[in-house]
Amino acid sequence: MKKARIRKIKDFEKFYDNCKAIFTKLRDDDKRVEIFEKEYMLSICPGSRAGGNEKRIVEIFWGARPYEFITTGNAWQSLIEKGATLLFYRNDTGDVTIYLHPAKTEYIQPIEDSIALHKWLDPQKLNNEQFIKSLWNDFIAYMECTSLDGKPTYSQKLRVNYLRFFKHLVIDKHWMPTKFSKFSLDILKWILTVGLSGGILLAISYLTQPKITETDIQLKKVNKKLEIISKQIENNSTH
Repeated sequence: MKKARIRKIKDFEKFYDNCKAIFTKLRDDDKRVEIFEKEYMLSICPGSRAGGNEKRIVEIFWGARPYEFITTGNAWQSLIEKGATLLFYRNDTGDVTIYLHPAKTEYIQPIEDSIALHKWLDPQKLNNEQFIKSLWNDFIAYMECTSLDGKPTYSQKLRVNYLRFFKHLVIDKHWMPTKFSKFSLDILKWILTVGLSGGILLAISYLTQPKITETDIQLKKVNKKLEIISKQIENNSTH
């Protein structure tokens, strides 16, 4: 167990050391983000944006920009929008939790504080190019969907809806059950309710149904014989 934990920590440290080069290349190769780079500018912060000394954190985020100016009395005030954030946190076991934080203003933001993309990720995956590209696409789609002037494509809207349905949302600092798990639970409850009610009706029908016993069969035979005898008597009486 200790060897596995140490190995995970080393894998995260490798990602920590390489993250600037990794995400700089992704930004430079992606024409979709040119407008974001001009207006927000991408920041890549191993060690977090708060001083860069936290060895467990890597933050990738779009900066802030003024989107409107208003007057408050005799003074001008700029209204600021903060861009989306992709955050990596290495915990005590060496596993990594990955969050997406939305773009937001002082007055507008999605209902979720963040989306937990991965809870207990082996950091070895962070050195996989395709996996990092997928996280980058999540990040860009979320920025397009949550920023004031974002223009998400249909596929980006689907991608974010998928994340909101299948991943844990963090709302008011609480991890919420996934919408998929809640939906599945509701379906299971419905199936059990319908199945149980159907089973109960079947049981009631079975229990209340008259049972045909051996005595009933014998009585039917006797009744048939009585009917035959009765007819014979009627025939004899007519002659």
